[in-house]
Amino acid sequence: MSRKNTAAKKGSLIGRWKRNLASALIIFLILYIGVHVISRTEGARSAVADKLSNGTGQPIALEKCEATPLLGLRLQGLAFQGVSMPEVKMSFNWFSFLSKDKPFIKQLRIQGLEIQFKRVPASGHWEPLVLHGVGSRLGAVLGLNPAEMGEDESLPKFPPYAINAKTLLQLDRAKVVWRDENGREIAYITEADLKVKSGTFIKRKVIQTIAQCGHVKLASGRALRDFRLEVFRIEGSGVVTVLDMADSNGEYDEFASQTLWQDLNLHLNQLTQVQ
Repeated sequence: MSRKNTAAKKGSLIGRWKRNLASALIIFLILYIGVHVISRTEGARSAVADKLSNGTGQPIALEKCEATPLLGLRLQGLAFQGVSMPEVKMSFNWFSFLSKDKPFIKQLRIQGLEIQFKRVPASGHWEPLVLHGVGSRLGAVLGLNPAEMGEDESLPKFPPYAINAKTLLQLDRAKVVWRDENGREIAYITEADLKVKSGTFIKRKVIQTIAQCGHVKLASGRALRDFRLEVFRIEGSGVVTVLDMADSNGEYDEFASQTLWQDLNLHLNQLTQVQ
């Protein structure tokens, strides 16, 4: 009799467990579908555009937003002054609140990014001014004299818990153009792919950056075709190691530098002379 009671109790527990599991799955499915439905509404699109506008200080145009299968976010038709992003995908660290360092936005992938920088005659800054820091630093790599600026001046301001230096960035088929005061093209980067990855080496975090560009025009007028650059840096170290730097005509030997980004224009000009 006791065996029958024990078997009955086990059967009851298994049945209850199955019912609870089925209920949990149904609730999850309802919530999952609900998130996808809500993310496609005009209210969600408007809310996302407002958040981005607050961070950039620019009026934002956004055609569409929706959740991804893994509960990330896909934005389509994102644009503001001088900038066009046909598609942006974000993946999230849903438990980032448990860590002080991890940003909520884990990875940012932008497809078809296009930026048109134009120099402001009076100050030498680059419009759109919200990206002047990017235009100045990257322009200096191509040989354009950077305007003086503070460490964080003219960069988009987002809360560090939302997006910071640990957010992994990926660009696909990007195009960046610099124009002078008269609108004349003076330097550009086209067909650019960029991947930033993180890993561990001897218990220390390593940041790897891989860039490939179809065409690069330097301010000197020299050009690079099929340019590629691979660098890595150990977190906490100021030394950047260049594993690969080459274009269709030549290749640079591996080297390391503490001032790579300041000296990169010199290296690129030398690369154009490599046979």
